[in-house]
Formats: sequence, C-alpha cells, structure tokens
Amino acid sequence: MGGNNTLVEQAIAGFARMPFDKDELYKRYGSEISMEAAKGAGAVGAREALKAVSDSAGLRFDLYSVGKEVKTSSGIVSVEQNAAADSASAKGAAFEDRLYSYMRSAGYNIIRIKVPDSASAKLNFLMLNENSGMQNVLLADVGENSSLGLFEWLGSAQDAVSTHAAINIVNAGAGSSVELSILHNESDSCDVGALNSITASDNATVKASTIYNGGRNTKSSTLASAEGQGSSISVNEIVLGNGSQSFDLGAYTLNSGTRTSTKLRSGAVLNDRALCTLKGYAKVASGAEGAYSYVEERGLVMGSGARMRPLPDMSIDCRNVAFASHSASAAPIDAEKLFYLMSRGIDEARAKRTFVAGFLSKYLANIANDTVKEIAISVLLDKLDNGRHATVPRISPQNLWIAPGAE
Repeated sequence: MGGNNTLVEQAIAGFARMPFDKDELYKRYGSEISMEAAKGAGAVGAREALKAVSDSAGLRFDLYSVGKEVKTSSGIVSVEQNAAADSASAKGAAFEDRLYSYMRSAGYNIIRIKVPDSASAKLNFLMLNENSGMQNVLLADVGENSSLGLFEWLGSAQDAVSTHAAINIVNAGAGSSVELSILHNESDSCDVGALNSITASDNATVKASTIYNGGRNTKSSTLASAEGQGSSISVNEIVLGNGSQSFDLGAYTLNSGTRTSTKLRSGAVLNDRALCTLKGYAKVASGAEGAYSYVEERGLVMGSGARMRPLPDMSIDCRNVAFASHSASAAPIDAEKLFYLMSRGIDEARAKRTFVAGFLSKYLANIANDTVKEIAISVLLDKLDNGRHATVPRISPQNLWIAPGAE
C-alpha cells in the first residue's frame, strides 16, 4: 500500500509543472468545482446500468466498480482500498490538491495494472457511482516491449447527486504501446474531477483519448511527458455539451527527450448554454532536439448561448526542433453549406447532424479500437439526437462510417 501511495503522491506533485491553476490568465478563464462529499439521495440506477452496458455493448468487463464495490477477473489487475483519512480543508487550493484532498478525506480505491515485459493485455473497465461519490486511482505500469489496450466507461445513476473523482497514472516502458480510451457518461447532477498522468520511456507509443459527454461540471488536467528518446504521445479530447454543462479541460504536453513527438487535439460541439474552455499548453524542453509538438483546439458552436474558449499556448526552449505549431478556432455551422444540404432535400435537423458527425469523425478516428469507437459514436449520437446523457443507448455498428480509421 505504501508504495502505491507514493506513486500517487509523485503523480500529484508532477501537476505542479502545469500552469492552469496558478497562472492568472488561465485562472481568469477557469472554472471551479467544489469536490465536496456528495449530498442528496437520488434513485439508485447504477446496477441497472451495469447490466444495460454489458448487454448493449456486448463487452466482457475485466473490472467493474459500483459505488464502493470493486471486482476484477483479471490476473494482472489488483485492487486495494485506501480508507478515509483526516484531511485539512482544501478550500482555495489548486485544483489537483483539492481533488486529492477530497479523495483522501473520502477514501478511494487503488486499481493497479501491471503488464510484464514482452506481454500483451486488453482490458475493459466499467465504473459507476450511485447516489454517493466514487473515487478511483488507476496505476498502470506497462513493461518493456509490451502492449496495453484499456477502455474505461465512467457513469452514474441518472438522477443521483454525486461526485466522480478519477486519477489515471500510466507509465509506458521502453518500446511499449498503450492505447487508453476513457468515456465520461455521468449524469447532469454529477460533478467530475479527473487527473491523467502519462509518461513514455524510450521508443514508447501512447494514444490517449477521452470523450467528455456526461457530468454537470467537469474539470480535468492531463500531463503527458514524452521523456524517453523517440517516444510518442497523442492526446485526443472530444467534448459534446448541452444544457448548462461546463467543461474546463487543461492539457500539458512535454517533450523532454530527443526525437520525441507530442500531439494534442481537442474538439468540442456545444449546444444550448454549454461552456467549454480548452487550455492546451505544449512545452519543448532544452535539449529535446528533433522534437515534434502540435496543439489543435477546435469548436463547433450550435447554441445561441453556448460558449467556446480555446486557449492554446506553447513554449519552445530548444532551437533544433523538427516541428512546433498550435492553432485554435471556434465557429457555428457554415450557413451556406447547411443551405446546400437542405436544398438537396435534407431537413435542417438531419443536415446539422451530418455536420456534427463530420466534425466528430476527425477525433473519433484516432481511436484504433473499433469496439470502443462504436460505443463512443453510439453514445454521442444518442445525446445529440435526444439531448440526454448518462443513458445507455443501443450500441450499433451502423455509425462506424463516421470514423473509418485511426490516424
């Protein structure tokens, strides 16, 4: 237990390199979530959702967590419970400190994945809270020349007032390959706090995709460090917001090894009064010769009250880089293109759906696992069509045309 807690503390300390809760510019456009213990008692629907997800998605889950209960059927996965401990109030502290302070005071599960050298693993996790908070810390150590495919579905009971706190720590060994896909599908009465820490050793490749679909208020921080020579990390963020949902996403990519590559692509579709702030910051450290660094933030704003705030930035401390660029844009659907589709006999609602699907396809295509892609598309289109989230729609392969292949 002590060793695992040390790893968690080290990961939390790593977020000190991120400016999002310290720099005044980012703080001005940031949002706050209380991350207090959950209050209220909505109808408990997580166990029903467990069956619905399993039946509809057709997946065998290697781990499921419902409230405080965690069970796993995989030999490379272990679970430990960290009991609640006295914790001083974290009011006014930086987000990562406040989140971890909340987890320490409420207690959390440590889920440990250890993939041996020259081994391969493919895991599906389902984590659902009920009418209380749920806190999980996932530690994934991937051995040298190994591969890991990990899919996490995070959800909650539809009308339960709750919090969902999640920390993912991934260490990719030399020559390894990792694909991490996370689907947030919590209810609109759930506050979501998420920290993701990714470290890549020599010649390791990591692809991390997060779909932010659920939650009332979501605040996340991602730290992606390409430390080893020739390592590569691709971070892919997808947001679909409606109602008064709020998303505050910060991602920090760091090239510190030679010939490393980091890519951050973020895309948001916003309806109604949804708000999304994208804070992508890329740093190329001194001595990271031959580095490739790219940040892209795009928004499709469909609601008259929706707001998109892209804030890309970049710091280059090395003179000899292969490529470094960042860009951002936010706009409504092109009126002329929409008129063109409607003039061909397509009604307005379906024409807009076509545009949204095309926008999302660029980001969904970066998910290599077709099953995960199929689930993500089905969940997003169900929300787009019906204005709801935290539900489990019929998972259908008919929409796979939207995202035909990975990058």
